Amino acid sequence: MESTTLYYAFSAMPQVIGTIAAIMATFTFFRISNLHEYLIGDGRSVLSRQDEIGYKFPDLNEHQLQYGRMRDAVDRKSVPEIKNVISRLQELEKAQGHTRQTRPNGLQYLYEERFCGTEKHINRLKKWATAVVALSFLSIASSIISLALIDLIMSSECTRLKYIILWLNVIIFVASLVLAFYLLYLALYVKTVHEIDRQVA
Repeated sequence: MESTTLYYAFSAMPQVIGTIAAIMATFTFFRISNLHEYLIGDGRSVLSRQDEIGYKFPDLNEHQLQYGRMRDAVDRKSVPEIKNVISRLQELEKAQGHTRQTRPNGLQYLYEERFCGTEKHINRLKKWATAVVALSFLSIASSIISLALIDLIMSSECTRLKYIILWLNVIIFVASLVLAFYLLYLALYVKTVHEIDRQVA
């Protein structure tokens, strides 16, 4: 194996994986932002129905307190606080004897399927995006280090060293690509209940 082959390989891999990682990170950021807006939308929806049956807290002071918190949370786009109020409402729905069967599109469905389901998907996207960035960084660093040590590798008495290092870089590179395309699948093809409900509507 010629040194030029290693030069081309170690030069091309960081460029390819760096470009793909940047595209995936940007795309995932916009996808997460869109999903985040769905959660804020749930808060707005609950806020607009605060005077309807099923959305009222029994105690007037508690009602005003919780919906004041919801209003502030929506204004500040605070997902955890919106979740907290919706959680209290769905617990109230349960305490009133309602179930997912008696109220299939009620607050329990809103909280468990729509809100928590979307939140889980956001966390899943963040986790895999972090993994893609980390593995891509490892692939780039490995290729750059190998590129800097080509002369040493080629002059080594161990004839298999150059093949070992090349295949090690190729394995990390391919693993990075696989993770990147899996992230693309999660971002493009895995739909949340919010999106499925919108398509049905």
